[in-house]
Amino acid sequence: MGRGDVSSHLDEHLGYVADPLRLAQFEAAVARVVRPGDVIADLGCGTGVLGLLCLKAGAARVYEIDSTAMIGVARESLVRAGWGEQTVFLHGKAHQVELPERVDAVVCDQVGYFGFDYGIVQSLQDARRRFLKPGGALIPSRIKLQLAAIESDTCCALSEGWRADAIPAEFHWLRENAINTKHGVTLRKDALLGAPAELGEIDLREDDPGFRSWTVEMRIEREGILHGMAGWFECELADGVWMTNSPLSDRAIQRNQAFLPIGEAVAVKAGDVVKATVMARPAEHLIAWQVEILSSGRRFSHSTWQGELLTPEEIARRNPAHVPKPSRISLAWACVLAYCDGQRTVHQIEQAVLRDHPDLLPSAGEISRFVSQVLGGDTT
Repeated sequence: MGRGDVSSHLDEHLGYVADPLRLAQFEAAVARVVRPGDVIADLGCGTGVLGLLCLKAGAARVYEIDSTAMIGVARESLVRAGWGEQTVFLHGKAHQVELPERVDAVVCDQVGYFGFDYGIVQSLQDARRRFLKPGGALIPSRIKLQLAAIESDTCCALSEGWRADAIPAEFHWLRENAINTKHGVTLRKDALLGAPAELGEIDLREDDPGFRSWTVEMRIEREGILHGMAGWFECELADGVWMTNSPLSDRAIQRNQAFLPIGEAVAVKAGDVVKATVMARPAEHLIAWQVEILSSGRRFSHSTWQGELLTPEEIARRNPAHVPKPSRISLAWACVLAYCDGQRTVHQIEQAVLRDHPDLLPSAGEISRFVSQVLGGDTT
């Protein structure tokens, strides 16, 4: 991972650690769940701050798990703070690592903007089955989803930006991608055209059905322009401890809401009823939404699948009947790994690849960079 990647991760995690409400709510949840002597798994640990809260609450051991360079930040921070002997640092994706023991609680903050859109459902389902002791606790344990009809020039610019006058007409087609994309936004209270509706609930302690569908009706309370739907979450971290990114809450954490556009801005008036259906396959990071203004019959249908910029070749590869063949890069990857015999050094492997496969990639410099990338990511 390059320095730019590390810096971007630090910028992101600075926001998490610098959010006093988020930390206070997790600290309150940990105080209710973690008991002295407990063993904890911290999924996607980032800086390790949630694991640190568990250690301060009396945990005997914390497994910090992260697939990014932030695992080094967590290690350095907790060792410096004197918690190194009680912490095990695992560099890898949570659903690919194994633990030597079952844990008393699993903690993570992969709630995303809309509650389920950052992989938390699958992460906690896997951890519950492989890591958690019977009767163990999850932090968080359930998520309530909220949805509202909104009017927002900022949101409109996100969905209509590719059709703006300043954009050459040859690129206007990309609007189709924009109106089929979930956008992260920071909304003000006055963007709402009416009271939000509770879209549904996800109990993270139960098995995921794979496909979810929720439908609500919302009454418009003022005249305005409907630009789409906004979604956010209310997340129960522990019994009686809730965390939210609601634009209506005075105790919201510093996290965006999710904006789901519609194909055309529609004028609405007080008393109009908007019917919305949201469907999701969280494991595949797919969201679809249908919006209907009942008084006029106007209806819009969108999905993030339609918003993906897929080539015909990529679409073909997703067909279960497709017969895959290894690409040039995958063959090159296998070629490099074949030299990893547990005896050769990185330098010796690089020199062997350059000597035996001078045409592996277009230039010697690119071969050297590629070898470094392979050995830096898929070896121990």
